Amino acid sequence: MDDDASGLFDCPYCDQEFEWGTDEEEVVSNKQRKLKRTPRSIDIELQSDNPTLRLTAGIIFITVMAIYALSSISVIFTGMFVSAVEDGVSDVTDGAVDTSFGVIVILLGFVMLAISCTGIYFGVKLSKGKLIGLIASTVISVLSLILTIVQWAVDDSEECVKWETDPFLGIDTCAEYGTPSFPIFGTILWVGLVAMLATLLFTPKFNHQFD
Repeated sequence: MDDDASGLFDCPYCDQEFEWGTDEEEVVSNKQRKLKRTPRSIDIELQSDNPTLRLTAGIIFITVMAIYALSSISVIFTGMFVSAVEDGVSDVTDGAVDTSFGVIVILLGFVMLAISCTGIYFGVKLSKGKLIGLIASTVISVLSLILTIVQWAVDDSEECVKWETDPFLGIDTCAEYGTPSFPIFGTILWVGLVAMLATLLFTPKFNHQFD
């Protein structure tokens, strides 16, 4: 051993530990530090400087919420247009026509806008590695998935499922109406977001990056 060597060492012959040049308290402290560095803690240290996954998840979630925010603004303007038309018809018919549908559409648009803005806020938190952002984004994605399916299930409107071209006018007309088709794109979108966020939330290899 060197003259200034001290600490715990591994014997190259018997593979046992021995101390050299230290007092008893220092040996105990060194042993405790070594026991604390488990494979789990070493793995966390190696993974702590890799924010790619949370940044990607945050950007994707913010993008989806921004698209829904733009859609909600279009819903608000549509409701305003419908409300203006209803007011005009009501004036002509002396109030015989109900004018509440446009107001309902406007309120629905504002609710959608509030949810979208909240989602964008928590998406930014998610990108910064905040646990509350990850939890809130996951909850919003799950609720959006449920609402997408429920909205389709309770929708009693009809859409055209078969079109025919008028041989005389050359205009496409609906020949058969049916129930609205299942929202495949929306379902796949929200299922993908839920799976991605749930993986970050419940996998120890990833969720240690959030505080």
